[in-house]
Amino acid sequence: MEIWLVRHGETDWNAQGRVQGWTDVPLNAEGRRQASLLAQCLKSISFEHIYASDLSRALDTARIVADAVGAPVTPLACLREHRFGQAEGLLRQESDRRFPNGAPDREPPEALRSRVTQCLQDIVSRHAAGRILVATHGGVIRAILSWLGYSHPPITNTSITRLHVHADGFDILGVNETPHLDGGSAVELISQHR
Repeated sequence: MEIWLVRHGETDWNAQGRVQGWTDVPLNAEGRRQASLLAQCLKSISFEHIYASDLSRALDTARIVADAVGAPVTPLACLREHRFGQAEGLLRQESDRRFPNGAPDREPPEALRSRVTQCLQDIVSRHAAGRILVATHGGVIRAILSWLGYSHPPITNTSITRLHVHADGFDILGVNETPHLDGGSAVELISQHR
C-alpha cells in the first residue's frame, strides 16, 4: 500500500508570506492551475480513495484531482494544518517577531504530531492495499516526515510525498516531488520504485 501526501495549491496568503493555519483561505488562480496540472499528471494512476483536510484550499485541491482520477473524496478535520492561533493572518516575519516561541494559543507541536500521525494510522486501517492520496498542508506533511525521522524538508504547493506502508510501519519513497510542475509524469515516480 502507498500513501501519497499532497500539499494544497497556492493561496494569496502563501504568495504574501502570511501564516494560514486553520484560517480557511481559498486557492488563488495559481493554486487552481497547480492543482489542474497535478490532476492531469495523476489521471493515469489508480487511487483507491482520496482523503483531504476540510479546509477549502486542501479540499478543493483534492476535488480537482478526484475529477481526473475518479476516486471518492472524504474530508477529515484531523488533516488540518497546524493551528497557529493569534499568529494567523500575520506576515511570517511579523509572526516571528511578535511570537518568537509561537503564539500562546497555538496548537502545541507535539499535539499536531499526535493528531496527524493518529489520523494517518486511521486511514491506513481503513484500506488493505492500493494507493491512497491525502490532500493536506505543509505543516502536516512535515510533522509526518519528522515522525518518520526525516526533518524539515521544503514542501512546495501541490508537491507529492510518497510513503510505502508495510507491516512494520512506513518507508519514505519520495519527498516534495513536483513532476507536474516540471513537465514530467507521475508514472515516472512509480517506475522508480518497482
